[in-house]
Amino acid sequence: MYYVMSDIHGDYRNFRRMLAKIKFSSNDRLYILGDAIDKGKQNLRIIDVIQKNRTIQLIKGNHEYFCERYLAGIVSGAFWDSCGGKTTRMEVEQLTEGEKKVLFLYLKELPTYEIVTVNEKEYFLTHSGYHADYEEIDPNTGKVDIQASVEQAVNADMERYLFSNDIHYLPASVEFDKRVIVGHYPTVFLDGYKKAKIYYGKRYIDIDTGNENRNNGGKLSCLRLDDGKEYYI
Repeated sequence: MYYVMSDIHGDYRNFRRMLAKIKFSSNDRLYILGDAIDKGKQNLRIIDVIQKNRTIQLIKGNHEYFCERYLAGIVSGAFWDSCGGKTTRMEVEQLTEGEKKVLFLYLKELPTYEIVTVNEKEYFLTHSGYHADYEEIDPNTGKVDIQASVEQAVNADMERYLFSNDIHYLPASVEFDKRVIVGHYPTVFLDGYKKAKIYYGKRYIDIDTGNENRNNGGKLSCLRLDDGKEYYI
């Protein structure tokens, strides 16, 4: 079975509960669409589980990017803290220099997207989804070539891409050549929706159901691509 999850934000307890709920096994495949860390209390435990499990693939989100840049000395601890990274930073500071290097290299090499085909349906899995300044149109179909568009956006400015919310404000004329699944922007904030449930739009699916806002009704969600079954914790 193929599963997608997103924006766990250091909530190790509910992450493990979700793995138990879906009965995740070595025969399954799980894609986490970024922001596994920050804001929660057990960030590196989640990274450890992912790293040790070959059937779990983490896709880079803006919070993994923060950690990567902090470890590279590009952003300060104060800046990362202000963006929700304090708990992760405190965990990182307990690592040896060798462990920090291993973590940095792991984060640096994370993909910004994955393409999977399940039951003959093709899905483009990524964190934020789309940046309007870097749009590539397939001349044969008139549709946005989402892979080429994301690659161009990432190569030009990865930070802008990972923070982009453009996919939620598309003109009606825009069509993608693949079904896109994203996290990053909580469904509880989507105009006209505002529910802690997976959002199915015409062109994309948003699976960030606000786990970082559990006190306001947010949940951790997981979607099984084989049959569309939804899971919530």
